[in-house]
Amino acid sequence: MTTLPATTRIPVGPVLLAGLGAQLVDDALFFVVPPFAVAAPFAGLVAILLTAAAARYVSRDRTGAAIARTGLAVGGTSAAIGLLVGGLGFVPVLLAVLTVVAGVAGAVVGRGVPAGRTE
Repeated sequence: MTTLPATTRIPVGPVLLAGLGAQLVDDALFFVVPPFAVAAPFAGLVAILLTAAAARYVSRDRTGAAIARTGLAVGGTSAAIGLLVGGLGFVPVLLAVLTVVAGVAGAVVGRGVPAGRTE
């Protein structure tokens, strides 16, 4: 029995754009839609949700382990940019960890088990 290697290449450009976009769209949202500024305390949660959505979009054509790795790359990029913008306090670091988890979860959740697998 042989095992075929999974393609694990991660698209660097889309990952960087998705991570940067998730963080900066969140910040730009307060300037474009002023009534949304009332929700300013929830800005970190909006960035986390945008990261999960971006990871889902970027990993749409991936299979196998590349799905989770792409989500991890998007989440890590978004978290790193968020830490650069927000500083290294306790809350930004906590949100960065949640952002990485959301990147992986956004890419992986709902994919289902491939046909022919019974795991």
